[in-house]
Amino acid sequence: MKNTTKVMAVLSAAAVMSAVTPSLLNGPATAFAASAGWVEEDGSFRYYDSDGYYVTDAWKKRGSDWYYLNDEGEIATNEIIEEYYVDETGKKVANQWVSVDNEDMFDEPDAQEKLWYYFGKDGQFVRSKWQSIGDKWYYFNEDGIMQTGRQTIEDSIYYLGDDGARRTGWIQLADESEGPTDESSWYYFEKNGKMVVNELDKKISGQYYTFVDGVMQTGWYKLPADPTATPANADTTSGDSAEKPASIAGYQYYEEDGKRASGWYDIYGVEGINDDSDTHRFYFKKGVPTAAQTGVQIFTIDSKQYAFNTKGEMQTGKQVITTEDGQTANAYFAQDGVMKTGKQAITDEESGVTEYCYFHTDVSKKGHGFSGIQDNRLYIGGKRQDADAELRYAPVEFEGKQYLVNASGMIQRASASSKSSQKPDLGNGFKDVKDSNDTIWVVDTQGVIQ
Repeated sequence: MKNTTKVMAVLSAAAVMSAVTPSLLNGPATAFAASAGWVEEDGSFRYYDSDGYYVTDAWKKRGSDWYYLNDEGEIATNEIIEEYYVDETGKKVANQWVSVDNEDMFDEPDAQEKLWYYFGKDGQFVRSKWQSIGDKWYYFNEDGIMQTGRQTIEDSIYYLGDDGARRTGWIQLADESEGPTDESSWYYFEKNGKMVVNELDKKISGQYYTFVDGVMQTGWYKLPADPTATPANADTTSGDSAEKPASIAGYQYYEEDGKRASGWYDIYGVEGINDDSDTHRFYFKKGVPTAAQTGVQIFTIDSKQYAFNTKGEMQTGKQVITTEDGQTANAYFAQDGVMKTGKQAITDEESGVTEYCYFHTDVSKKGHGFSGIQDNRLYIGGKRQDADAELRYAPVEFEGKQYLVNASGMIQRASASSKSSQKPDLGNGFKDVKDSNDTIWVVDTQGVIQ
């Protein structure tokens, strides 16, 4: 209800006494404003109604502007009135920012010194909504106060700068933990300002990132056991893991800047799976480490063959590999991890002993240790069969037969015309070979011991 106060001019005592005289009966008994509307008094304005009362606690228009008259009937200035603001002249503002002192700043930690409001085209302050102002977006709470910092609005998380403007893109924020901390994490906010909360391999500017509770992940990340689960609520355990060989299956790797790994990396492995005393060489495709399902297996990378174990570690040296059909074979990998074929001299770094080997060159068994006779030398599982240098000769069993080889692996063969003194009854095509222990071996033209 409009509050009004009636203004009466106080007459002098003499005038009051003379008011009873006939000469004043035709004049006014009290003094009112000369006319209704705005009246200037002592340098300020009041508004009088038609009954001569000045108006209080109400809005009145003067020209094209609105003013608020307080409980004294005076024009209010520099004040928020209900949902409006009047400036230093008393005029109601529109399309304007206004700041007021925060009375609670000393009672609340990290409280703002100033509270900001925005009064729209109708003069009302914006409340409980987003507002676009000058090509930027701001959010005002139910009290009309502009918000800053990390805010949850309608189940989505946003970040509003110190100036209140909604931010997008990459933002590094201090970790939300009790007490002082220097730790911070990276977050990503979409074009609409919403934080990416829980998402696996989110594509951003051509790269892929993973987020858990908004935090960009780095290093090793365990994929959810349930592919339908989000990273935040994922169960990363699997049954019978203790009974299985250590495996890196189910992990992905992200660089320090959060990018999903691709290509070769010399890095530390997963705690509890890889030996953490040294780095290992891994190869990643779409963040997934190349790893054997069982044993050591061969993988083709850039047209070259490499071996990896179940832990994802690239292998070097002689290895027992598991073939596609579940069989095993010997193979050899150089220090750069590339599988070798053909003749290879392999020296043990600790013992200094050199082995001579031969590995398949044909496509079907490429790199597998050769078993058989190659260049008059016998190989089993890729390793050349050599006699001890001191003995000079030694028998080697292969496919149910015994062959006699020397210290350089050469098979000792008889000529078609030679004859054994030990077993002359065998006829031609046999010869005697005597080792350092004076043992005499009789061999045929194939080198088979008789």
